[in-house]
Amino acid sequence: AAVQVLLAAGADREVRDNSQHTPLHIAAWQGREAVVQVLLAAGADKEVRDGEQYTPLHIAAVNGHEAVVQVLLAAGADKEARNNRQYTPLHLAADKGHQVAVQVLLAAGADKE
Repeated sequence: AAVQVLLAAGADREVRDNSQHTPLHIAAWQGREAVVQVLLAAGADKEVRDGEQYTPLHIAAVNGHEAVVQVLLAAGADKEARNNRQYTPLHLAADKGHQVAVQVLLAAGADKE
């Protein structure tokens, strides 16, 4: 609810911190599914990149937040996006052992390569 109030008051949904993270990156990192939904509904850029070229989907996947992964995929996030090291969200989820996030990405058609 606080995010909705801030957005209604004109808060910048694309503001960035020193690492180039937007509110959507941070919500994905924290696993805040409802906040991710509010930000997407308000028009936040689902493909926005941080300083290391991570999208919010990369961040949700690497942290094992499968519910956020599902929300971002449902919103049309690019499941094949590559970060500055050429890793996709699937690579990151698998590397960290987040089996459910891996299953969600594979079910959505993520390329195993």
